Order: sequence, then structure tokens, then C-alpha cells
Amino acid sequence: MIYLETNSLDPTWNLAYEEAVQEWDQPEDVMMLWQNKNAIIVGRYQNAEKEINMEAAKTIGARVVRRSSGGGTVYHDMGNLNYTFIRPINYKQRIDLTVLSKPMEQALNLMGIPALVQGRNDITLEGKKISGTAQRIHNKKLLHHGTLLFDSDLDNLQSVLNVNPSKIISKGIASVRSRVTNIKEHVPAEKYPDMQAFWNGLIDAFGKEAPLTRMNAPDHLLERAKFLQETKYQTWDWNFGRAPAFQYRNTKRFTGGNLEIDINVENGLISECRFCGDFMGLVDLDDLEKTLVGVRFIEADILKKLNEIDLPLYLGSITAEEVINCLFEANS
Repeated sequence: MIYLETNSLDPTWNLAYEEAVQEWDQPEDVMMLWQNKNAIIVGRYQNAEKEINMEAAKTIGARVVRRSSGGGTVYHDMGNLNYTFIRPINYKQRIDLTVLSKPMEQALNLMGIPALVQGRNDITLEGKKISGTAQRIHNKKLLHHGTLLFDSDLDNLQSVLNVNPSKIISKGIASVRSRVTNIKEHVPAEKYPDMQAFWNGLIDAFGKEAPLTRMNAPDHLLERAKFLQETKYQTWDWNFGRAPAFQYRNTKRFTGGNLEIDINVENGLISECRFCGDFMGLVDLDDLEKTLVGVRFIEADILKKLNEIDLPLYLGSITAEEVINCLFEANS
């Protein structure tokens, strides 16, 4: 397995670098460890203005950047360590999200940290979340990445994230702060006294499972990352531009995540639609949204069209019936 580091704390560079690695035409699995300095990373299909307390973000100087994978919004600081795994994949292969998180669970266990994969995209420690993950399929490769709260400022995390009330109700929690924890609080101080010791411990643990080959990224990859940084991750359009006005809008929470659907209808036909949420889709939604354009705005026609495509690739475990429920039933 190739091991890479981004050598940067800039979220726009790190996300661009990560995408460039996923596009890299080489057959080996890749592992990355990296950090962002004081950043809020928005899921690909989320409305940034809804997910983030912008005033709080401004107060602490946190940058807002959208990533290319689905899932929810996360806060990064120097007490958080990010990891990425990239490997070739059969595009039609079914993805078990819990299996993807198992290598990290096992590595943490080898380090004496009793972490446990729980739910669709979380790793927990003594019942509290220490990691959230997300995935993306691109260039015939699967990217799986996540956070590791080692010694993060949980008060800042609490202040900058707007939690959907339905998520709080469905999980029976009072706040973000009450359901997350730092790894450092659960391990002896002499074992992992600081982030560097924890970082090195992870490398050693993964090295026991499979040899890691440290590499410097080739020049063409760095050039591609620079291009993606400047034309995508540093732009307002990418980070904030996914919130147009629509005639019809509804939001519901399902087991597979929050789903918001915006629809324009002309002469009884869908003329434009947009899906947003923290669902665990694997590919871009453009094809799904285009598929519904021109379909009559009635349940049977939309359900038929949804059943003709591989919906889990786009919406994770959210079903066609749940999409219909969101479109045609009142919010509850």
C-alpha cells in the first residue's frame, strides 16, 4: 500500500490533492493521513448556509470548503486527524459502509483503543463518536475517508455546526457536544501524549497489517491538485453555489440520512430538480437529477423512473419509496 502525506494544512489543497490521487492512474491501494487547520468541511450535497453557524465560523476564523463525497458537515482543527483510503473498484460492486471502516477500527484496537464501528458511517469509543466517514466512487476507484477526533476543540465543533432538529430527535441526543469525544480522553497520557505520537502509532498499526511504501507525489499529480484547488475548491460557486430557488421543497429524515428535494414543474412535467442531504451517496447526483427531468410529476411515473436506475449509488440506503414519501407526503 502506498502511503502519502499532503504536507499542507490548507483544506482547499488537501481536498484537491486527495481528488488528484483518486484520479491517479496507478493500480496500488493508497493510504493518506492529513490535517486541516480550523476548517468546516461540507458534504457534497448539503446546503452550507443551513449546516453551518456562519457567525460562529467567522468568529473562530474557520474556512468553509465543500468536499466531493457525500455525508454530513464536519469540523477540522489541529486536534483532528483525517485519513483516506483509495483503491480500485468494480463500479457495480455493492459497497458495505461498515466493512470500509473496519481497517481503521482494527488499527485503533491494535493501538489499545477499543474503537467500534457503529451505524452507517461512525466509529465510536465508549459509546461516543470519534470518527465520521464518507465515500466517493470516481475514476473506477473508491475513496473512503474520515475524521479522527484526538484532541479537538469540541466547544468550537459544537458552536459552528447547525444540527437538524430531526436528527437530534431521531437519535435522542441533546447536542453535538454530548455525543462526541476525544480519543485522548480515553488513553493513558504517556502512551499517546500528543498528535504526533498518535499519528505515528497509526502508521505503525497499519504497517503491521500490510507493508506501507512511503512516497512523494509525482509532479503531474501535484500539478493536477493545484489546478483542482484553483478551479474548484477555492471557488465560491463550488463551496456555496448549490442553493437555487425552487417551486416545491420538502425535507424528511430517514434511516439513511436527511433528504431534501427541490423541484420545478412546468406543464405537469419536472423541469428541474435538486437533491440535498447527508445521505451516503457514492457518485455525483447529476445523472439522477437529469433522469427525472421530463417525467410527469405523479408518484407512479417518478417511482417507475427511480426503479430503473441503481439508486443506492446516488442516495445510499435511501429507497425509491422514501423519495416518493419526501416528495408527496407532508413533513412530519
